[in-house]
Amino acid sequence: MKTSSRSRHFLEAQPRFALNPLTILILRALAIVPGACGVQIALAQEVQFNDAFLPEDSRSLDLGAYQSGNPVMPGQYRADVILNGQLNSRQDIRIEAQADGSSPVVCMNRAFLERQGVEMSSLSPEASLALDSQSCAAVGRLIAGASASFSPDNQALDLSIPQVSLKRNARGYVSPELWDRGVTAGMLSYNFNSNRNHTRTGSSDSAYLGLNAGLNVGDWRLRHNASMSWQSLQGTQYQALDSYAQRDITALKSQLTVGESNTTGDIFDTLSYRGVQLASDDRMLPDSMRGYAPVIRGIARTNARVIVRQAGNVLLETTVAPGAFEIDDLYSTGYGGDLNVTVAEADGTEQSFIVPYASVSQLLRPGTTRFSLTAGETRNNFVDDQARLLQGTLQYGLNNTFTGFGGVQSSDNYTAVLAGLAFGTPIGAVAVDVTHAQTDLASGTAKGQSMRVSYSKNVLSTGSNFSVAAYRFSTRDYLDFNNAVQLLDAEKNGWDSSMLGRPRSRLSVTADQSLGEWGQVAISGYAQNYWNLPGSDVQYQFSYSKQFNRVSFSLNANRSRVGLGDMENSFLLTMSMPLEFGASRFAPQLTAQVGRDSQGHFNEQAGISGTAGEDRQYGYSATIGHDGASRNKSASLNGQYTGARAMLSAALGRGDGYTSASFGASGTVVAHPGGVTMTPYRGETMAVVNAPGAEGAKVAGYPGLKLDGSGNAVVPYLRPYELNEVAIDPIGSSLDVELNETSQQVAPRAGAVVLLKYTTNQGRAVLLNVRLDDGSSLPFGAGVTDGDGTSVGMVGQGGLLYARIKPGTRQLRINWGSQAHQQCALMIPPGPGEDQQLQQVDALCAAGKQVAGSVKPDTFQKVQL
Repeated sequence: MKTSSRSRHFLEAQPRFALNPLTILILRALAIVPGACGVQIALAQEVQFNDAFLPEDSRSLDLGAYQSGNPVMPGQYRADVILNGQLNSRQDIRIEAQADGSSPVVCMNRAFLERQGVEMSSLSPEASLALDSQSCAAVGRLIAGASASFSPDNQALDLSIPQVSLKRNARGYVSPELWDRGVTAGMLSYNFNSNRNHTRTGSSDSAYLGLNAGLNVGDWRLRHNASMSWQSLQGTQYQALDSYAQRDITALKSQLTVGESNTTGDIFDTLSYRGVQLASDDRMLPDSMRGYAPVIRGIARTNARVIVRQAGNVLLETTVAPGAFEIDDLYSTGYGGDLNVTVAEADGTEQSFIVPYASVSQLLRPGTTRFSLTAGETRNNFVDDQARLLQGTLQYGLNNTFTGFGGVQSSDNYTAVLAGLAFGTPIGAVAVDVTHAQTDLASGTAKGQSMRVSYSKNVLSTGSNFSVAAYRFSTRDYLDFNNAVQLLDAEKNGWDSSMLGRPRSRLSVTADQSLGEWGQVAISGYAQNYWNLPGSDVQYQFSYSKQFNRVSFSLNANRSRVGLGDMENSFLLTMSMPLEFGASRFAPQLTAQVGRDSQGHFNEQAGISGTAGEDRQYGYSATIGHDGASRNKSASLNGQYTGARAMLSAALGRGDGYTSASFGASGTVVAHPGGVTMTPYRGETMAVVNAPGAEGAKVAGYPGLKLDGSGNAVVPYLRPYELNEVAIDPIGSSLDVELNETSQQVAPRAGAVVLLKYTTNQGRAVLLNVRLDDGSSLPFGAGVTDGDGTSVGMVGQGGLLYARIKPGTRQLRINWGSQAHQQCALMIPPGPGEDQQLQQVDALCAAGKQVAGSVKPDTFQKVQL
């Protein structure tokens, strides 16, 4: 006999307290109750079962327990909670028997009712008193008109509560009482990348290490984000990006941050500061009540390093393969502040461009408030003497159409006041604001104004999406905070400030348009000129994509200019298609590219890429190319591996006049009360899954992530302040371990490391073909207990028994009635000791004896998984 994975899932998923399938069969066959059996549904009267409906060898079963009342046994169940017809949560419920002999009831407590959204203030004093006591209270006794019905055959609790007793919360609402701050834990996320390049002029080595360290203690979260760069000629440079302590202020739905961090960027551009900040956190609002880092796209000719900077700080450094690349996982640092992107090619050349990072429209829902208050000093890499900073912003949804907002910035010799209005129109959302700034310079006071208009619209009917379209005009004497600080610092140190540009006007646009069966078009760009500098900065990016059957085409165009420089244009045409060999889901992808640079030289590349492995944990690519500018040919190999503890990557490249090699690794190490656990993923809000003995079990939804030797795994990317379901797939774990539950729900606070404990039963799993010592079959449905009296299953058809035997258990007792001749015991045979095999054993059970049973050694059969 063999068991499939699907069968194994069925066996592992059974609850410890399950309604006897025989009971369901009998009740439905006799039409005593229709469908599922509810906990609070009692039989109308005592009945006598006709044993003629039972198999002949089971007619001696004692069915007295089912002749009156509900047969659901008291205990703890894992159930889907269905509130007023809608699935609300999945959690443990407790069912208790009543002292008066009436039907068992589902026990209610405050946490359970809060999770269902009950308005606790509307409960009567008697109901509150019942909840405060340790007694088991039925929902009907707490809330008038409410009822609970448990269906053990599908493990569902049907809960009916009148709407008047429920909170009128927005969709996705999770009560703050359920927000989990997690456990005391330390974590270290890392992103390592090293490169070695050899050209005709010599060799150069470089390495980059991005670090995100943290320690959670109580309600506080301590964080330190930094980067370390090393180059063979310049040496090592360590750069601290942020170091701060943070905690939730639940009553204000905000975060208190103390240390070095960044302002929110909702109204003013993002500023790096050292001090204290109290700011709203929209994540604490339900999904439906919440109101951006941009996607970085570019073109690389070789295995290149891409460095992303903001205000001189390195936010990310990574290696990309030749061709078009896209970085869409940049950590958000606010809504404003341009990103400077440098693409360092393997042959030593570099290209740079700017990605605009502009604020979106500021519309809020009616009655919603968003605020921030920051006090401290600046952290500007371009000045010697930092300036004091005091900044406050406020946004308020006036009604369904208008949102008012404003802000104040103040520092030594600088003051700025902003006022604005956002409003929704049939043609899109618009925000208009005016800022008045005054700067006390050595040469006199500079006063000026700046007006900004931003627009956002998504037209679903036409497939049009204007993510951001913004225009800003500033008068000659207007200075924003960064410009003012740099100008004041230059004057103080006697430097020439004439080259510090004073922006005059700026236009930025990001939009895409669906052309239906003709493809998709996207455009982004910006143009900016200055009062005191000639020329203008211009950059446009255009892309067109189309898929024809399984063949994809795309065209990318870039046009840019800085100041009075010449326009630089580059183009890239890409075609890709799957290769039909091997397993269809592992079919590699063939890609061909033709590019043209700003000097008119053409570059050609062709490559193949794909994934492999049961969980697609392996990735690979190979590329060959020709560079028209240098007339050099090149080739490269890239590989990635997502393991259970880290994510690894490597690349090799060779061309005329150069060779390159790189290696990368990323992941997270978490120290928690259960030990130290490694994960290949990086995240801010995480869960530690603990299932003792379930080594090798997979975490659903995370390729390559398995429980380690201690039964632990770290699950990243949890959504803070929302219900997250974390599930374990038992396939891969030992058959000697059974999970009592395979999924849990948790609503973590931002940055929390929550500990989710999954209880397990450890013991040998066996299939017993049991017969009585006289050779007759055991009755179908007979109960089975171990030496402690704990139920371990029941006898199925043909005397087949599946049981999980605790360590040290030597015998099982089987009974199908209260008489001595309706009981027997069997001795558990020793196992063959081979892992991952379910043992099927022929066994004899001697009736009426304390210990009996025999097994012939040659009767062992092995069930391969």
